[in-house]
Amino acid sequence: MSRVSKATVSRILNEDTSFSVSEATRNRVWQIANKLQYKLSDVAVRDNSEKLHLALLSAVSVEQELSDSYFQQIKLGLTQQASLWGMKIANEIRLPTNDNVQWERLSIYGAVLVVGVLTEDLLAKIYQYNQNIVIIDDYRDFENYDVVHNDFGRRTKSILDLLYQRGHQDIAFIGGNKKLMAQTGLSEIDAVDERQKAYVEWMKINNLLERANQQITGWDTEDAVAATKKILLSDKQPTAIVTGNDLQAVGVYRVIQEKGYKIPEDIAVVSFDDIDMSQYLFPSLTTVRPNSRELGKVAINLVRDKIVGDRLAAVQVTVNSTLEIRESI
Repeated sequence: MSRVSKATVSRILNEDTSFSVSEATRNRVWQIANKLQYKLSDVAVRDNSEKLHLALLSAVSVEQELSDSYFQQIKLGLTQQASLWGMKIANEIRLPTNDNVQWERLSIYGAVLVVGVLTEDLLAKIYQYNQNIVIIDDYRDFENYDVVHNDFGRRTKSILDLLYQRGHQDIAFIGGNKKLMAQTGLSEIDAVDERQKAYVEWMKINNLLERANQQITGWDTEDAVAATKKILLSDKQPTAIVTGNDLQAVGVYRVIQEKGYKIPEDIAVVSFDDIDMSQYLFPSLTTVRPNSRELGKVAINLVRDKIVGDRLAAVQVTVNSTLEIRESI
């Protein structure tokens, strides 16, 4: 291969999509960079200012990101905070993906941001090439990776405390599990949701486990419709239902009202997400509003702390949510 200019090397390593170069040249530059273990301080120079470039691996589909404000706000927090510290998300890999991904390219980035719940095998593969990993929206404990997540477990228990104080003991729960994402698709491994775990623990601690009534289903409205019908047909008639998200709560509302029950007089409803329609349901929905943009901001701060600072140990950070009490309890 003939010699190439520094500018060409920089644009290739920075994955400049507007730059036209042969695939042979592009691959050769990457091979040499990986062999020499180039770091961002060597290559990430543009407009006469050095910037730290980051990689983002997301287990969230494009459709889900466009339709769900939760993930939109995480992404916004990431990009805003990265810009504030002179960083940039230079490469985004959307999972699942094929076997042709050159994982060794991750070694040139200052850190790898992960959104979603990945299998431990896939995380270990990423760690081979980049030890600065920050995972967003995962509740598992890790020895080597930084993690940023919501307080949904603690918040679930505080919701149950509030319902109990208002006289509720027969409290049902509708939630959903997440399949761990592998490289080429969803695995068969479930990650138990923190809200479900907190519900079971709380019912047990308060000697109400025999009154527990939980349905673990999909996260959509129709899934919750079927789950609510099962709950109302069971021997354990609830006076309150907690759902994992607002779309499920919409399904709960539909069934309760079709059956002639009133909210909250007969059955109280509490949920998570605080999507736009929540306050316009009748009665307005009591729901937890996650500070999702802060998740992204905190993740970037952890990246900066590890790259610029001298922190070696992995940390877990919990971002508090807000309970919006409305008319449904």
